[in-house]
Amino acid sequence: MLKFITNIIELHFSQKKEFYNSIKEITGFYPRKTGYYELALIHKSVSGIEPDGTVLNNERLEYLGDAILDAIVGDFLYHKFPKEHEGFLTQMRSKIVNGENLAELAKKIGLHRLIKSQLGNSTGKTKVYEDAFEAFIGAIYLDVGFEKTKNFVLKKVFKNFVDIKEIRNTDTNYKSQLIEWGQKHKREILFTTDIDPKNSKYFLSHVDIDKERYGNGYGPSKKIAEQNAAKNSLLKIQPEEKKEEDNDYKF
Repeated sequence: MLKFITNIIELHFSQKKEFYNSIKEITGFYPRKTGYYELALIHKSVSGIEPDGTVLNNERLEYLGDAILDAIVGDFLYHKFPKEHEGFLTQMRSKIVNGENLAELAKKIGLHRLIKSQLGNSTGKTKVYEDAFEAFIGAIYLDVGFEKTKNFVLKKVFKNFVDIKEIRNTDTNYKSQLIEWGQKHKREILFTTDIDPKNSKYFLSHVDIDKERYGNGYGPSKKIAEQNAAKNSLLKIQPEEKKEEDNDYKF
């Protein structure tokens, strides 16, 4: 019995040490309070509840991290582009902190390996990774403060994984692209967007082209849901256009 208990204790400390080292590998520094990081990686699908009623998941840290990340990126862009107007800076920040980009960054720094979640589909995972990345930023901020968090974002993440020049030249206004495509090809584009019946904090958007369903989108705001629906519609349109183009060259 004593050996069993000893093995359990050793396993617990071994897992703690492994997690501690994983955070060090990702951030470049040893965490002071690993509890923040553990919480940041618990998705609401596996929430726990403390005896006092406190919910254990990363939603509060996600909220905090989102605000901190916006401030860091906003400050970076303000100094990076001193001659650009407010609209440009806002658009650039939106491109950098959009959900898909943050989800990709979570994977690139290895954060996805540490996330606890019950969601298995790819669409759900993207949101899980995005939320975890923001929550992780919140955890770093609470653990070591704003300056070290800023240093992590800019020097550890952006410097290695974000191409500002490429982002600047990328048009991510998919809704505008789709509407322009519809006008050019004389096609009727209709967006239908409603609150997700399964989650009142999110929106579902559908795109119909000439009364045919082309794409669906999901997001925390109506705007993001419509952008995602437009993007998925454009992805469906591209191979169709290529097929038509190929047919034009057939004898």
